[in-house]
Amino acid sequence: MVDDQEALRSLLAHLLDREGFDPVQAGDGEKAVELFKEQSPLVVVSDIMMPKMDGLTLLNEIKRIDRNATVILMTGQGNEEMLLKALRGGATNFFKKPFNVRELIEEIRKVVNFRLEAARSTLFSPFLLEETKRFVIPRSDSPYFPVINQITLQLPRLMPEDEILNIKVGIEEMITNALEHGNLGISFEEKNQAIEEGRLPELVEERGKQSDAAGRKVTVTSRLAPELFEITIRDEGEGFDWRKLPAVAPENLLAFNGRGIFLTKIYFDEVSFNETGNEVTLRKRKR
Repeated sequence: MVDDQEALRSLLAHLLDREGFDPVQAGDGEKAVELFKEQSPLVVVSDIMMPKMDGLTLLNEIKRIDRNATVILMTGQGNEEMLLKALRGGATNFFKKPFNVRELIEEIRKVVNFRLEAARSTLFSPFLLEETKRFVIPRSDSPYFPVINQITLQLPRLMPEDEILNIKVGIEEMITNALEHGNLGISFEEKNQAIEEGRLPELVEERGKQSDAAGRKVTVTSRLAPELFEITIRDEGEGFDWRKLPAVAPENLLAFNGRGIFLTKIYFDEVSFNETGNEVTLRKRKR
C-alpha cells in the first residue's frame, strides 16, 4: 500500500489486514521500491501523485524488477493522461479517489486469486496447436472464475504471464457485465449506488429472482490458435447501444461509467459487439 496520505494508507492497511491479507505500507515510491525488492508482494496498490517518486515511475521501476508484478493505481481528478499511460504500461486497474473501499478490496482479492491460481497450474502444454472451448454460466450467482482459468490455461504459449493476468481481468469484467447489466438489467447507476451502500450481492440476488431475468444464461466460447486468442461472451438480455460508448481517450477515463469495457479495450487488441449489444468478442494476437 503506497500513499503519502498516512490516514488513508493506515485505514486501507487495517481493512486489508482484517480481510486476511498481510499488507505493508510505504509513504513514497522510493520506499515502496525497497519493500518490493525485500518482500515481492503479490499486488502493489499505489497513488499516482506522490513526492520523491510518482506512481508512474514506481510502476516502471517495479516492472523493471519483476515484469509479472501486479500494480493497481489510485488517482484524483486531473491525472487522466498519466493514468492512461500507466494502464498501457502494464498497470492492472485503477480507482478514482474517493473510491469505494469494498470495491478496491474485492479487486485485490480477485487479482491475488488469479496470481495464485497461475502459480498452481501445471497443465500448460507448449505442444498444443489449437483448441476451442464452450461454457454456459447458468445463473448470476454461479462461480465463473474456474471458467476463466480453464479458457486461459494454455495462454502461456501465446503471451507472457503479466499480459495473461490482464487478459483474465478483462474477461472477468465482461462476464460480469453480461450477467449483471445484460441478463439482470442492472444499470451502471444502480450498480454504483449498490456498491456504495454495500448491497450489490443483495441487488444481484433480487434481480435474479425476477421472472424476466430468472433462467437467463451466459455462453462463453473461446478459441486459441497459433497466433490468436479469441473469446465470445453472449448474454440473453436485451442488449445496449454500444455505439454510444466513449472512445478510449484520456478525457473519458475517469468519467467513463463502464470502466470494465474501458479496461478490456486496453487489454485486448480488439473488442467488438454484435448489432444488438448482447454479444461481445475479444481478440488478442501474438506479438
